[in-house]
Amino acid sequence: MAKPATGTRDKALNVAGRIAQYFVDSKLTILIALVALLAGAAAVLITPREENPRIVVPAANVIVAKPGASPAEVEQLIVKPLEAILQGLPGVEHTYGTAMDSLGVVSVQFYVGENKEASLVRLYDRIMSNLDRIPPGTLQPLVKPVDVDDVPILTISLASNARDDRELRRIANDVLEHLRRIENVSVSFVLGGRPREIKVDLDLDRMRSYGVSLLDIRRVLEATNVGIPSGTLVNHGTISTVSAGGMLRNAKDVRQLVVALQAHRPVYLENIATVTDGPGEIEQVHRIGFGPAYTGDRPPDIENGAVTIAIAKRGGSNAVRVADAVLGELERVRPTLIPPDVQVNVTRNDGARANDAVNTLLEHLAIAIGTVVLLLVVFLGWRAAGIVTLTIPLILFITLAVGMIAGQSINRITLFALILSLGWSMTRSWWWRTSTATTESAASTARKRRSARSTRSAGRRTSRRSPSSWRFCRCSG
Repeated sequence: MAKPATGTRDKALNVAGRIAQYFVDSKLTILIALVALLAGAAAVLITPREENPRIVVPAANVIVAKPGASPAEVEQLIVKPLEAILQGLPGVEHTYGTAMDSLGVVSVQFYVGENKEASLVRLYDRIMSNLDRIPPGTLQPLVKPVDVDDVPILTISLASNARDDRELRRIANDVLEHLRRIENVSVSFVLGGRPREIKVDLDLDRMRSYGVSLLDIRRVLEATNVGIPSGTLVNHGTISTVSAGGMLRNAKDVRQLVVALQAHRPVYLENIATVTDGPGEIEQVHRIGFGPAYTGDRPPDIENGAVTIAIAKRGGSNAVRVADAVLGELERVRPTLIPPDVQVNVTRNDGARANDAVNTLLEHLAIAIGTVVLLLVVFLGWRAAGIVTLTIPLILFITLAVGMIAGQSINRITLFALILSLGWSMTRSWWWRTSTATTESAASTARKRRSARSTRSAGRRTSRRSPSSWRFCRCSG
């Protein structure tokens, strides 16, 4: 039986079939496969890795202070009117208000996917256009954006049982000055430890005898703790900047402040108060404990006083690279800034967690591809398995490359989606292969039946005699 013509076969193919037929015979197929392989490998190495995907949820806290107001007054005068103003803002999903002593906070949450900059501009514009409605004695509102990228990805604990929390905080601040210079480091701060304070304990009896009030002392402190540029001096080609006043640097400077005059004699702050330079009041205690699962050098005590250095990354940067760069810089400055009796522990490393999670999912993805290929070899043969072995990884590499160009990151959700798409594509491939085999088998059976019928018909036509010959034979008999 003659084969169908090529034009007839091409007309029976759809668009996908024609594209596949073109690339089967094209010399560009190998080049495109190599480009897809290289692009996918670059995407795996370059694309930022995160444990969770970035979700754009614009939010901000509007902080309004009213000194001396009770929580009930703050609620009625500030929180409720401000919530009513902000609820009508386009794109706002929820508002939450909190009233405290002398302070009110209204949290504004926009819908998921709203443009962050545009939302904050609208919020600031709405607040500024309603400043005439704030009650008398209320300070100007403060808008503080809330960003997911401000959450620390790396926390480093400095602990010691030989040093107090003030000394640990000073060491942590020195280390932080070097760590915050790392590229793509965003918000960074020190948690725990008492900061340095110059404390002034006033003696009311002495203040009464010298005729000094609290307002006088406050005015003097505010007026003297400033540095005002007063001009420049030029001497032998050198320009020197001259400033009047100066910041208060130690307890001695504070003691020598003149707060009043009595009988034409100056009254110094040390005459009416006790000035000390030391740690501030204890507001919170920050400690670190070492449990049975701790594998490092165990200190003598189960718990030690500690401070924590928190590091956040910029949005869109690679958490793995930022964390590795910060830890590398920490090891570099550790011999010079951190004493030997201070123990350093990394208590949180989202970069390492994200890297482990991504590597684990990539490993499982490779195992899934290998399993599918093995099943195809067993049930459909090595040719079908070879096609799948080449096409499926290339498709996944192209997907990762497109995600890198689109600004996405490699995280658990994207890799789960790749694994699900792998299963779906395998199911479709299996169904297509099975249906194609069934169709080809049915077509082959139909062709065989038609060929058999044609053969039988030809045989019958060959063995049948014509009427003239039959009559001739009959007469001859």
